[in-house]
This record gives sequence, structure tokens and C-alpha cells, in this order.
Amino acid sequence: MRLVDTGMRMRIKQRGANFAGAAHALHQRYARIFWMAHSAWALFTGIVVLVLAHNRYGFLKWVVLFLALTWASTLVISRYASFFSTPKMRFAQGFVSYLTRVMYQETLFFLLPFYFYSTTFPSWNSAFVVLLAGLAVLSCFDLLFDRLLREHKAFALGFFAVVTFSALVFFLPLLLGIRIHHAGFLAAVIAFVAAIPLAYSWRELLSFRVMARLVVALVLVVAGARLIRPAVPPVPLRLMKLRFAPLIDTSTLRLAKELPARVSTAELGAGRLYAVATIFSPTQLTASVSIRFVHDGKPTRPNRTVDLIAHPRGFRVWSVMRSGPRGFAPGIYQAEVWTGEGQLIGRESIELVAQPEPQGGSPRS
Repeated sequence: MRLVDTGMRMRIKQRGANFAGAAHALHQRYARIFWMAHSAWALFTGIVVLVLAHNRYGFLKWVVLFLALTWASTLVISRYASFFSTPKMRFAQGFVSYLTRVMYQETLFFLLPFYFYSTTFPSWNSAFVVLLAGLAVLSCFDLLFDRLLREHKAFALGFFAVVTFSALVFFLPLLLGIRIHHAGFLAAVIAFVAAIPLAYSWRELLSFRVMARLVVALVLVVAGARLIRPAVPPVPLRLMKLRFAPLIDTSTLRLAKELPARVSTAELGAGRLYAVATIFSPTQLTASVSIRFVHDGKPTRPNRTVDLIAHPRGFRVWSVMRSGPRGFAPGIYQAEVWTGEGQLIGRESIELVAQPEPQGGSPRS
């Protein structure tokens, strides 16, 4: 009986070894094709997430969960990479790495539409959206992205920090109701602190030299958050429309007459050009907003900044530009909507043309 059991076990082991060998051979032969197809699938699912994420702020809690799981999985890979020597551990590493890539993909593609709608093209903050889009596409190329995450610690840390910062800049104002620029500082600090365990072991953190470096780095991170503020779109605010008028009722912001994109200076007989901006906010936020006028690329006198509570479903702000003694000069006039902390919300232009000369005048002698 024991001989029969031993024979059966040996046959089962042999079949398992044959199956594993065949699976390994198939993997070696078709792995690149499989991962290329999977990359295309990841890009497709990312686009689906991008479409479905439009104005769906209720999914934001899942982004926070994804960030927490991404942080944990990245910590596992960075902390225990040296232990992945056995086949089972290498399989576990591959599985955790795969989950990390998926969570990066879904988070980035979820954030993209919100950042896109808050971006002004072209402007400094459009570069930030291009960066996020590039990272989202890169995360779909499994073989390259996985190798970069596993073999380049600086890349893994930088990628995690950028994604975390981008998500928190969007999430914190909605969660805490704080000003956007305060959320930028807080997001930078949280992303930096979360990256520390990924970069250093607990034993290394007890070193005075490491702690001194971290303090200096934290100061640089806070200063950097201030410097890059104009390049970050003012999420979750976005400009819905900006209209021009020669006269408005300042109590109701009702326009007496909305001006087209090209109009004669004669339409501004009162010597005033009003701009009324409608801005979307998903919830109540404390915000500082101003409208600045630019004439032929040259800024005019700065306008006052208004502190207000941004109402859900949109709020309006207005400003006025007064002409000189000779009226408005022909040219391109632009109204730019800014936060009080220097983030561009949006802009719109109007062209003023000279008043046409009267027809049928007496001929010169």
C-alpha cells in the first residue's frame, strides 16, 4: 500500500513539475506579448475611469483608499525587496507590484479630468496636467513601469510623492473646507512625511545626520510648494464662463447687455468695461478671487481681491475697467480670473475695434 501511495505521489509531483515547466516555457515565450496586450488594456480601462470620473466627487474616498494601499504596497516592495529570492516570494513581489501599478493608474486617470477642467490652456498650470497625463500613460506600460519602480528607488519615491501631492491638493479643500493654498502646503508636507518610511529604515531614522537632512528637506519642500503654486491648477475651482458688458447691476450682477467677442469702442460710451466670471465650486470653500485686465499683453492697474465663501454649484465675481480721457484704445482686452494666492482660474478676451467713420461726409477742398 505504501509503495502504491509513494508511486502516486511521485506521479503527481512529476505532473506538477511538467505543468510548471510548460507554464514557465509559455511565460518565457509569450510574456512580452501578454504584457503589451495588458498595457493596452490598462490604457483602455484608464480612459474609462477618466470618462466615468467626470464630476463624480463621491468617488474621492476611493482615491484616498487607493493612496493608502499604494503607500503600503510600495513600502513592502522597498523594505523587503532583498527577501524576494524564493519562487513564492518572487510571485508575491510580482503580485504586489501589479496591484501598485493598477492603483497608480486608476488614481491618476481619476484625477485627470478634475485637473483638466481647472486648467487654463495655454498657461503655466497646463504643464502640471501634461505631467499627470504623462505619468498616467507611463503607468500603463507594465514592463517599463514595473522595472522603474523596482530598480530605481528615486523614481519610485518621486512618483509616489507627485501622485500623493496631486490627490491631496484636490481632496483636502473638499474634506476640510480650507483654502486652496493651505491645502497645497499641507499636501506637500503629508506627501513628504509619507515618503520617509519608503526611503529610510527605522534604524536609519534614529541617526542624527538623517534627521538633519530630513528637516532641511522639509523646509525645501514647503518652499517648493510656494514656488510651484502658479503651476498647479486651482482644483477644485474652475471657470464656467466669463462675460463682458458695458453696464451691469452690481447688486444682482445682471448684465444690461452682453458684449460679443468683437465690438466697436462706441458700445462703451460710458467708458467702462465690466467682466463677470462664473466659477464652479463643488462645496463651500473660503476663497480669494480677483479679476485682472490685460490690454495687448500689458497688465493694467491691479483690481481688488475679494474674500468670499464659494457656494456650491457656482458663484460670481465682477470687476470693471475704466477708460482714459480719450476712451478705450482699440486692441485686445483680456480678463483673467486669479485666486488671491496667485493661481490662474481662467481667462477670456474681447477685441475692441475703432468706431467706424461716418459715411457721406463732405469732400475735402
